[in-house]
Amino acid sequence: MSEPQVIQIATVKAMLQRRLGVMVPVAVAAFLAAVLVAALLPNRYEAWTTLLVSPQTVSKKLVEPGVEESDLNNRLHLMTMQILSRGRLSKVIDDLRLYPEESQEMTREEVIELMRDDIRVEPVLPEMGQVRRREDLEINTFRLYYTSDSAETAAAVAQRLANDFIDEHIRERVETSTGTSEFIEAELERLATAIRAVEEQIAQVKGENAGRLPEDLAANQRLLERAVGDLRLAQRDLAIAESDAAFYRQQASTGGLDRLRGLGGPDTPYDRKQRLEIELGEARSRGFTDKHPDIIAYQQEIAELTAKIEASREESAEAQSTDPVAMNEAQRAELRAESARAEIARLQQQVADVEDRLAQTPAVAEQLGVLEREHEHLYASFQDFSNKRLEAGVAANMERRQKGEQFRVLETAFPPPEPSSPPRLLIVALGFMLSLGAGVAAGVLVELIDTSVHERREAQDAFGIPVLATIPKVTLEWDRIRQRRRRILAVGAGLGIVGITLVGAGAGYWMVNVAGKRPAQTGVDTGGAGQTAPTRG
Repeated sequence: MSEPQVIQIATVKAMLQRRLGVMVPVAVAAFLAAVLVAALLPNRYEAWTTLLVSPQTVSKKLVEPGVEESDLNNRLHLMTMQILSRGRLSKVIDDLRLYPEESQEMTREEVIELMRDDIRVEPVLPEMGQVRRREDLEINTFRLYYTSDSAETAAAVAQRLANDFIDEHIRERVETSTGTSEFIEAELERLATAIRAVEEQIAQVKGENAGRLPEDLAANQRLLERAVGDLRLAQRDLAIAESDAAFYRQQASTGGLDRLRGLGGPDTPYDRKQRLEIELGEARSRGFTDKHPDIIAYQQEIAELTAKIEASREESAEAQSTDPVAMNEAQRAELRAESARAEIARLQQQVADVEDRLAQTPAVAEQLGVLEREHEHLYASFQDFSNKRLEAGVAANMERRQKGEQFRVLETAFPPPEPSSPPRLLIVALGFMLSLGAGVAAGVLVELIDTSVHERREAQDAFGIPVLATIPKVTLEWDRIRQRRRRILAVGAGLGIVGITLVGAGAGYWMVNVAGKRPAQTGVDTGGAGQTAPTRG
C-alpha cells in the first residue's frame, strides 16, 4: 500500500473519529424518524374476490347468444368501467357508510375518485401456471381487489362490488335480449304495414287498369285478331250489300232483270265496284292507311264507278219504268248495307280499344313490376325478421332463466389476516440505510465547514512553512473522567430519546390502527351469488 493511500486512509479515519459525535446523533435521529414514520402510517388491508365468466349452458348450435361475446381484454375493460361507474360507487358508499371523514371535507366526486384508486380489476392469468394450450389463455377469470384501512370493510366492499356487478350483468343481458325482441317486433309491425300499403297500391293499379294488365296481353292479342277478322268479313258484306242495292235499283229503273242483263256486259260497273270495295277492305285490314297509293287508287275508281251507276239510275228514272220485285230486293240490300256499316263501326272501335290496351300494357307492367319487386323485398325482410323473432325470443328466455353466459363468484372475499401496506420492514430497512448515509453526510459537511488545522500536512499547506515537530494531545485524568461522564450522559440521553421515540411510535401505531379504527361492516348481502361475505367481529 502506498504512502499517500496510508495517509489518506488515516486522514479519513481521523475525520470519522473527530466527527463521530455528529454522525451518530444524525444517523440515530434519521433512523428513529423512519421507525416513527413506519409506525404512524395507517394499515391498509386488501381483500379480493375472484369472478369466473362461465359460458352459456345451452349449446350454441341450438341457441345463439342474445348478447355478443367479446375477448378477454374487452371483458376486463367493460367490467372495470361498470364497477367504477359513479352511480354504483356512490350507492356502495352510502350503503356501507364508507369514507365518513373524507365525505365531510371532500365533494362526492372526489370521494368517488378516492374509492376508484382503492379498486383494481385484473385477470388471473399470472396464476394459471404453465400454459399447455393456446386455448388456456382464453379462460375468463378476473380478480376484484379493494383496499381499505379495515380488513372487514375491505372484504365487505369487495364482495359487494362483485355481487352488484353480477346482478347488473344479468339485468343488462336480459334487457339487451328483451330490447332485441322489442326491436324485432317493431320492425315486423313496420314491415307488415309497408306490405299492406304496397298490396293496396297493387290492387289499385290492377283495378284502374283492368284489361291492360300483363296477364291480359295474350287475351287482348287474340281478341284483336278476331276483331280484325270480323272487320274484314263485315267490310266484305258491306261491299256485297251496296253492290246488290245498286244492282237492284238499276234493274227496277230499267224495267227488269232480263233487260239489265241483256244490256250489261260480262263485267258491269256494279261487279267492278263490288270487287274494288272488297279489295279496298282487305287492304285496310292489312294496315294500309288512306294515304297509301293503293287505297287512293281504289277510292278514285270506286268514285268513278259510283258516278256511272248514279247516271244510269237517273236515266232509268226518266224512263218512268219500275219493277216492284227489284225495288224490294234493293231495299233489303240497303238494310244489309246499313247493318254492315254499323258492325264495321263497332268492330273498328273495338280494334281501337284493344290496340289502346295493348299500347298501355308495357307501362302498366312496369308500374306493377316496381310494386311487386318492392313487395318481394319487404316480404323477404319480413320472413327474415320473423325467423329472427323466434331466435330472439329463445335467446331472451335463455337469459331470463340464466342459461346464458354469466359471471360467477369463484372465490368469496374474506378479511385479510395481515395488512398489505405499508411495508414497514422495508421502510425501516431503507430508513436504516438512509440514516447511515445521513450521518456520514453530516460528518463530511461539518468537516468541510470547519477551518481549523488538525494535521501536519494541513499546517504546511495553510502556512507554507515546514513543520518542525508535532506534540500529541495531552489528556489528564480529570479530562478522562469528564469525557467519560459526557459519554455516559450522551448514551443515556440517546437511550432515552430512543425509548421515547419507540414508545411514541407504539402509541401512534395504536392510535392510528387500533383506537382510531372504524367499526367494520358485519356482513354484506351477496345478492345474485347467494353468498354472504365472511367477516371478523
